[in-house]
Amino acid sequence: MRMPRMLRTGALIAAAVVLGLLTVQGSYALWNAASAAAPGTVTAASFDVSLTASPSGQATNMSLTGGAPATINLTQATSLAPGTPVYASVVIGNNSNAGGTFSTSIIVGQPTVSNTGFGALAQYVTVSAKFASAVTECGSSTGYTALTAAGLTSAAVPKAASTVLCFQVSLSSSTFILLKGQTVNISLPITARQLCGVPSGCA
Repeated sequence: MRMPRMLRTGALIAAAVVLGLLTVQGSYALWNAASAAAPGTVTAASFDVSLTASPSGQATNMSLTGGAPATINLTQATSLAPGTPVYASVVIGNNSNAGGTFSTSIIVGQPTVSNTGFGALAQYVTVSAKFASAVTECGSSTGYTALTAAGLTSAAVPKAASTVLCFQVSLSSSTFILLKGQTVNISLPITARQLCGVPSGCA
């Protein structure tokens, strides 16, 4: 007898950096998998992905009741300037309670940087990222990669474990002084993908 089993995975969308303010949003997607099972009890499993912002300390699950996207603010204490990057981070936890391995991979994609109002600052802004084992590693400029269409993928995050996604927003040294005070919006796609934990494979 074959019994369908639903595997839920999460995709979260990050949005809005206004020179040091980062907002992360999340939503669920569903994948199907089937495996043979003896007659018995089938129980549902949770595939929650938790988000904890730094330095704000706000925490939430990536998707709220009813599938509404969650929002976290990564408020910065410093201002962005040429030679003075702004750093922020999100601790992403794999809180699955399913049996098996059910590791999660985190993928961050290419950001979209757009001007606000009649500004012209976007062309001078670079967004970089790296994965780390601790939030304290985010403040170091080493290891960051400028985000391109190729994206950046984490190592597998096991159940009950987490990874730290670090962000670095930099301003070019060639930025015109007349652009001082302008702001940009940065839309940043982030995906949390549930890796297959079914012994016979996932469809």
